Amino acid sequence: MLIRKYGITLKRLKEEDIELVREMRNSTVISRTMAYREHITPEMQKKWFESINNKYNGYFIIVYEGKKIGLINGKNIDFEKRCCEGGIFIWDEHYKNTIVPGLASIIMNDWTFLIINFNVIYAKVLQENGNALTYDKLMGYEPCQPLTDEKGVQWLKLTKENYLRKVKLLRKSFLQNFGGVEPLTPLDVDASDDLGKEINLFYTGLPTDIQEKADELLERARSKS
Repeated sequence: MLIRKYGITLKRLKEEDIELVREMRNSTVISRTMAYREHITPEMQKKWFESINNKYNGYFIIVYEGKKIGLINGKNIDFEKRCCEGGIFIWDEHYKNTIVPGLASIIMNDWTFLIINFNVIYAKVLQENGNALTYDKLMGYEPCQPLTDEKGVQWLKLTKENYLRKVKLLRKSFLQNFGGVEPLTPLDVDASDDLGKEINLFYTGLPTDIQEKADELLERARSKS
């Protein structure tokens, strides 16, 4: 799946990119911002990928100006409660302190709240990671009850209501400089690279309303092939 908006492409994580993600995740700059800091081996990475390569997790490479610059995700998806856990990390230092991470987050949030109609996104942030806490709060996240008993982390949640209020102001203030103020629509989503085994992994057994949208994406993708 490819999601394109504001000059950014979110490209579904596939096995061909997991070694790149592993190398970047193991870097000191990235690992020190994560709750899990142990070295990740190729075998561990492959096992992890096999565990998340399904409809209950959405991991996407962030592509900007032709470069793979980071990873964004909505994982641990609960279709009944309409919630998931969000996360992002940027490994390309050139883009870390730019608007690009914010734009990628808006795209992912639009997908989660507006396309698949979820209610809440949770986030887990190290208490010592002040930059991430500030970033999430700017996006509309608020502190919430912890979902795990991990020490040294702050749990946050972003409700659909809070997000729509925050993003309305963001669209007016600066998104017009990046291709318009309109939110993400299904027409910005291309499933043409998901016509293999991904169909069974990601596009079946979904709630009725989401299944209808998934079927439409696949139909449009097949018409292009």
